[in-house]
Amino acid sequence: MDFSFTEEQSMLRDTVASYLADNYGFDQRRAALGREPYWRPDVWSAFADELGILGAAFPEALGGLGGGYTENMVVMEELGKALVVEPYLGTVVIGGGFLKHGAPAGADELIGQIIAGKAIFAFAYAEPQGRYNLRDLKTTARKDGAGYVLNGHKAVVVGAPYATHLVVTARTGGGQRDAGGISVFIVPKSAKGVTTRDYPTVDGFRASEVYFENVALGAEARIGGEGEALPLVEKVVDEAIAATCAEACGVLRRLQEGTV
Repeated sequence: MDFSFTEEQSMLRDTVASYLADNYGFDQRRAALGREPYWRPDVWSAFADELGILGAAFPEALGGLGGGYTENMVVMEELGKALVVEPYLGTVVIGGGFLKHGAPAGADELIGQIIAGKAIFAFAYAEPQGRYNLRDLKTTARKDGAGYVLNGHKAVVVGAPYATHLVVTARTGGGQRDAGGISVFIVPKSAKGVTTRDYPTVDGFRASEVYFENVALGAEARIGGEGEALPLVEKVVDEAIAATCAEACGVLRRLQEGTV
């Protein structure tokens, strides 16, 4: 197998590295983390408008660069080298992954908003009792006419303070830890009944406890078949883990260079 980068992937890597070298020093990062909004929207806008990297993993037909998970890993490694806190993982890798693989209603429009830097996603899957078990869900989405009513609590939702949309796992059937009965929904964070408690994490990111109280969702908010979403969730999480490993490689590479 050939593990070398293509010319396009090398150009993507060099573009991201060059921008971060000029605009994302450690002192700049620390200053941003010390004051609201605790990230740099100007950098996110540059990712969209100047660099175009928010579209690297999306099809050309939707305005992207025609890449996939490898391009996400290229970008994430460079973000790791600079300890970038802007929500690429939650928005492009995870949010974009659900939109690409699940193809819900309005996916093309939302992907366009991601590429333009207008839509920011956070993945609300973890629950206080869940211990990283994707199946262990107390959050419910009860059928209500053609739509659903969402109730529950999601813990440590990384990037939620910045987000415009949440990707939420919930039970539409089955028992608390069953593989069946899991559905996924796109929920605007501004929806009535959604409340958050925001806080910093130990690595400089921001997260939220997110509470859903009788949040009304239309049928179009669901991604994929009702109660059949676990394989989709596992696929997107696998891609997110690979991207996070690439980010860690970037962090370790910078630490090694600094040590030498």
